[in-house]
Amino acid sequence: MHRFITMIVAALAVVTSCNNKTPDPVAAAIEAAAMKDTQGDYTFRIYDLAKIDSTTFRTEFEHRKDVFRLKQQTEEKLYWRYNAEGKPKTAESHRQAMEKAKTNLDLMDYLEREMGARIDDVAYYDYVFSGYSETKEGRMTYDKVYVTVTPDYEVLTMTANQRDLHKGTGRVIPGYVEGVSAELLEE
Repeated sequence: MHRFITMIVAALAVVTSCNNKTPDPVAAAIEAAAMKDTQGDYTFRIYDLAKIDSTTFRTEFEHRKDVFRLKQQTEEKLYWRYNAEGKPKTAESHRQAMEKAKTNLDLMDYLEREMGARIDDVAYYDYVFSGYSETKEGRMTYDKVYVTVTPDYEVLTMTANQRDLHKGTGRVIPGYVEGVSAELLEE
């Protein structure tokens, strides 16, 4: 009888411990980002969360460099166009933007060298989730919302449009925010 009671207590302990799951740190980070401006009590539930991709620092550097190269080429074309049209003020503003893009390209090269062996580390993961939140104002549904989350669970972007997912992810690169012009951060 004593053995039977011991087995029941052990079984209950196992069942109870299985029900007390450790919270998912990715889900917790998403909740914190989604509800950061919410005051008061709320409910937040994620009922579907899937990792869809990961990006290394090397890939992020290439993406950022492509953006700055395109910016530089576009500004150069506009510079020559307005210069030919005899609009020196407009041409000068495009020349300055072209120089800024070149400076940012040089910065990307420098920061990439500074990364050293960490260049192939994962910079962030892409997830898609569905869920809902409830506040005193009402209920909000999240249907296929895309997020980028760093390995240390910082949410970089959250968007309903997957095409916008990697806008602003450059700030994951150490030194990027401090070195790149503010108006180019979202490119």
